[in-house]
Parts: sequence; C-alpha cells; structure tokens
Amino acid sequence: MIGGLRTRSEDAVLLLISFAGLAAFVLPLRLGSAAGQSPALFVSLVTVSAIVVLGIALQTHRLSARLVAILAALVAVDATLRLVLVIGLLGFSPIFFLIIVAGYVMGPGFGFAMGAMTLLLSAFLTAGFGPWLPYQMLGSAWTGMGAGYLGMLLSNRSTRAGMALLAVYGLIAGFAYGVLLDLWEWPALLGAASPIGWAPGLSPASLLKRFGTFYLATSAAYDAFRAAGNCLLLLLLGRAVVVALRRFRQRFLVEWTGPAKLPDDVRSPA
Repeated sequence: MIGGLRTRSEDAVLLLISFAGLAAFVLPLRLGSAAGQSPALFVSLVTVSAIVVLGIALQTHRLSARLVAILAALVAVDATLRLVLVIGLLGFSPIFFLIIVAGYVMGPGFGFAMGAMTLLLSAFLTAGFGPWLPYQMLGSAWTGMGAGYLGMLLSNRSTRAGMALLAVYGLIAGFAYGVLLDLWEWPALLGAASPIGWAPGLSPASLLKRFGTFYLATSAAYDAFRAAGNCLLLLLLGRAVVVALRRFRQRFLVEWTGPAKLPDDVRSPA
C-alpha cells in the first residue's frame, strides 16, 4: 500500500485546484493582460492550495511528518539550483529534475506542493517576485503532480521502462511549462497592432493561430533546451534518485490498515 494508496479527497482537491488554475491561465486570452493584476493574492491562493493538499495527505496517511520534513529539505535544495544561471539563460533549469522525480516517487500531492513551494522559495532567493510568479508556481506544481500520477500507473518505478517513460514525461513537461507561461505572457507582450499579437474579440481559431505563430517564433527553441535538459538529467541521474527517495518513503511512511489479526494459535489468558 506504500506505493499505490490513493485517496479520493486528495484527487478531488487537486482536480478543483487545477480547474481554477487553468481558468487563470486562459482568462488573459479573453480579457487581456489586465486579467493578471493581483499577483500577491494569486501567490497566496496557490500557496494555501499546496498547504491544503499536504494537510489532506497527512490526514489520510499518504504522508507522514517525517516525509513533510523531507519535502522541506528538497524544496530548499531545489530552490538553490535556480541560481545556476549559465544554463538557465538557455531555458533549462535543473529545478524541474527534483520536482519530477519527487512527484514520481512520493505521489501527486507531494509533487504539487514541491513544485509550488520550490518556485516560491526560489523567488525569495533571486528577487524574482512579479506577476509571473503565481503562473510559474502553478506550472511547476502541475509538473510535479503529473509525475506523481505517472508513478502511480507503474508497479515498479525504477525499472528501465519506467525511467524511460519518466524521461519522455520530462521532455513533454518542458514544453508544456513553456506553453502555459506563454498563455499568460502573450497578451502582455504583443497587442493587436502585431499580426501575431493578442487582440480582443478574436475567435478561438484566430487566437490559436496567432498564439501558435507567436510561440514558434519566440519560445519554442528556448523551451527545447528545458525539455532536452529534463530528459537528459532524468536518464542520467533519475534512477539513482528514485531509488533513494523510495527508501525514504518506505522508512518514514507507515500505513495503518486496522487492528492486527492474531494468529490462530495465540490464546487469550483464562
């Protein structure tokens, strides 16, 4: 039960948060850049959502207090990796490696919380606060959550096939994260005067065409570095980290399944 226990309450909360978060990404496509003018409130909502997910996981024995301490340590280590700017300037950041692997081993709730908290802490370290932060938090939270659901589909996560699937997931997630951030950023960067800019009143088909052209022209190559970096790190280091995190999980998570049944040959004293 350590690797496969699922709770409907946690899944329901993650689904609700994801629907609300997706609406926040799509809203600027209808209302323009004015739709994202409350970053502090949005950051607070994403942070509270991550805490709620962790609380449900603790109450339903998906996590233990010791694993929450492991989460805090992983967030601290991962946030410092954002200071690696040499490759970060090319679009690849090593922070997604730990978010993906942690979610893959520990589950979707853990991955969601780690993705959101890592981006929040890294913003403190790099003075990276701005209207983009809540969208980055949600994008990385979904990256960890998706890896968690992928891990739940596999009986043995550390096999070659499992790690190959995780590397493919990292590749896809690298592009998906960039697309999500562009959905918010696009209306703020280019207006109706540009043939590939956002404009009010456009049909969904026109919006999609303009956005696709904008993405290919400005972000696709940049995101390719992130996707390739995720894939390469997962192939080279993923299995070792997965095995280590599985040991932590097995050691620090004890599932209570009810009173133990005594063997038949054990008799109560008269």
